[in-house]
Amino acid sequence: MRFIRLILFLVAAFTLVALAVQHAELSKPYSDFAVGTSCSVVPSARVLVLNMNGQGNYSVTFYDPVEDRVIHSSTLFGSGRAIVTLNHSGPYCVVVSSEAPASVAISGRESYPSSRALSIEYLVGGTSALLFALLGVRR
Repeated sequence: MRFIRLILFLVAAFTLVALAVQHAELSKPYSDFAVGTSCSVVPSARVLVLNMNGQGNYSVTFYDPVEDRVIHSSTLFGSGRAIVTLNHSGPYCVVVSSEAPASVAISGRESYPSSRALSIEYLVGGTSALLFALLGVRR
């Protein structure tokens, strides 16, 4: 019985530590720069600001290969700005199509854990804490 209590306590403690580490990681700033085609891994779900600059006509496409969909697409002349919401962490690709020089500066405005990650953490931590409390009361 002590072993089961120890395991439940460790799972609950691990969940709390994971939440603290996740908070520390999410508070780090995120930025990237794209010229041509650029793919990068975004560490968490977040809201990004795209600052687009170029000469002549150019197009910018923000693509999610995991969900196989285009998140943002625009055709511009000069400079522009867009806000993109990423629903999960993972790889994303920015494609800048232009005959003249064009670039996209990407900066993270807000970051948050994905709802699926939070659901798993809350379910595992809450269940283990509840079972730990019930085993402690049964004594």
